[in-house]
Amino acid sequence: MAEKQRKKILVIEDHSDMLMIIRKYLNENNLATIEAENAELGLKKFHEEQPDLVLMDLMLPGMSGLDAIRRIKREQKESDYVPIIIITAKNSIDDIVEGLDSGADDYVVKPFHFDELIARIRTALRLKELNELLVRQSQELEQANSKINKLNKTLLTKNRELRKNIYNLHSLFEISMELTSILELDQLVNSILLTLIGQFSCNNAIFLYAPKHDISRMEVINAKGYYENEVKNLLITKKDPLIDHFKTNNTPLDLTATNVNFATSSPAIESLKTLNIQLIAPVQIKDKVEGLICMGPRIKNLKYSKQDMEQISILSNIISISVANASLYHEVEQLSYKDGMTDLHNFRYFELRLKEEVVRHRRTKSGLTLLLLDVDNFKNYNDHMGHPAGDEVLRKLAQILKETVRENDIVARYGGEEFAVILPSIEKPGGVILAERIRENVEKTYFDHEEIQPGGKVTVSIGVASLPLDASDYHELMNKADIALYRAKNNGRNRVVPYSPEMENHNQL
Repeated sequence: MAEKQRKKILVIEDHSDMLMIIRKYLNENNLATIEAENAELGLKKFHEEQPDLVLMDLMLPGMSGLDAIRRIKREQKESDYVPIIIITAKNSIDDIVEGLDSGADDYVVKPFHFDELIARIRTALRLKELNELLVRQSQELEQANSKINKLNKTLLTKNRELRKNIYNLHSLFEISMELTSILELDQLVNSILLTLIGQFSCNNAIFLYAPKHDISRMEVINAKGYYENEVKNLLITKKDPLIDHFKTNNTPLDLTATNVNFATSSPAIESLKTLNIQLIAPVQIKDKVEGLICMGPRIKNLKYSKQDMEQISILSNIISISVANASLYHEVEQLSYKDGMTDLHNFRYFELRLKEEVVRHRRTKSGLTLLLLDVDNFKNYNDHMGHPAGDEVLRKLAQILKETVRENDIVARYGGEEFAVILPSIEKPGGVILAERIRENVEKTYFDHEEIQPGGKVTVSIGVASLPLDASDYHELMNKADIALYRAKNNGRNRVVPYSPEMENHNQL
């Protein structure tokens, strides 16, 4: 065990007597010896035994000691440093200089004191230990630097990712602020698609939404990157497996992925694939899938990354909230324009639309006719039957009006038992004909307890006025129609009276 711990000294010396003496002194100083009589054998043992130090005579048979030193140093790595002490004859200064130049670390001159030799050996061994320590520390420092460099690279990468995430979050915040501020659905959807195309550089996008008149299916509200005839017939039923998928999973669906196992059973996915759609996200309102955001491929064939998917998922939630807000605003707005009892438009809406139609009339020069209706002797009915029965008469009359007029005509409750009908693009004669049809439909309709009315029927009187024949602006048109209605009431009721200028003179008299 102790022998293994001793430092190994390779002694290359051709004189056996000198070799024996050196061995004796080295062993006495707890140093093990490896012996070689020539340079060739010494090199062989150097590689086999891996000594801690080499003690080499310069004058050797065959290969010289200088050549052996050069060869050892040439093959030696810095981390495998082994000190070499040369033994030379007295006064051979040139040999000493050449030996040191060849890579030797120290020298002793024959004849030498063995105490000096031992001291030089121990000094060289300490230098070797210091070199080994330095090599280890250098390696540790290099490893530490490598770890620091890796850590720096990781920190730089994380820092870039963090900056990008902050930028993305800031962008999402700005998008959220913008979208939630838009309350008109059409404007909102247009902004949504432009945002998606700008944010993710996709070639095309579609927004599908369930209309109020048919909530069982979704239709295209807006599309970017398509001709109108490519998408106008695209309809998706809410019974489609795609919608079922989004009921339990509200994350975006990548159609290019191989794990869309229900794709073959989904007509919606087949239709969207023909339109080159790659990504679909749901629009959920009150836990119901009410719409779909569909995105095509990105420019330059870039793939949607995991980070893109996360952003789109957040955006779909923002979009869902924005659409819900816009829908709620529309409902509230509609309620503010609705008459609660008859479900017709109220006077506020009537006024707004009449002003719009007057402006359109001036621009297009098309006809515009206004009808004002009043229920004849309505106070008598209310007094006898009570207000609830009177309200039922007004509701029934509202239904008759809606069923009689055209789809684009505007019917409103004007106030009390009075109603108004705006007839866009209708000249006065056409308005009179429609008014007479309304009057007839009311007269032939049975109303509960109408026998208490004078004449035994619920009837209406109607005044008719039009632009540009009778008036030139909004206020004048309403006034002329009101004058005609007044004349109808005074002339016996249950009749249609178109406005004429002589009515003004009669009123003045």
